Amino acid sequence: MKLKEKQDENRRIFGNMYKETEYIFTWHDGKLYRPDYITRSFQRVLKKNGLKVIRFHDLRHSTASILYDKGWSLKDIQEWLGHADIETTGNIYTQITNQRKLATAKSLERTFTIGCSGLYSQALTNLVFLFYSRP
Repeated sequence: MKLKEKQDENRRIFGNMYKETEYIFTWHDGKLYRPDYITRSFQRVLKKNGLKVIRFHDLRHSTASILYDKGWSLKDIQEWLGHADIETTGNIYTQITNQRKLATAKSLERTFTIGCSGLYSQALTNLVFLFYSRP
C-alpha cells in the first residue's frame, strides 16, 4: 500500500484522535517519533547482536569511508550524501582506513626500486605505510 493511502486509512481508523502533521514518518496515529527513536532502536539491535554501539548517523560516516575505499571520488560521495560542500565530505565524513593506506604504500612499492632487491622493496613499502599511518 502506498504511503498516502496508508495515512488516509489510518486517519479513518483513528478518526479525530489522528494527529495531523506535515511529516512523512509518523506513528500510525500520526504522532511524531521522538528525535532519538531511530538511534535508540538501532543501538538496541547492535547491543543484542554483540556489535559496537554507534549512533545511527555514524552509518553516513561509515558509508562515506567505505565508498572512498571502493574508489569513489569525493565528488561522487558528496553527491551521494547530499553535502553542499565537498570539504564536509572530505574532512568530516571520510576516513582513510589502514587497508587503503597499505594499498597506497604498495602502489609505491616498485616506484623507487630500480636495481633494488625484492627485500629492499618490501622494506620500503613497510616504511611508507608506517609513515603514512601516523596519527
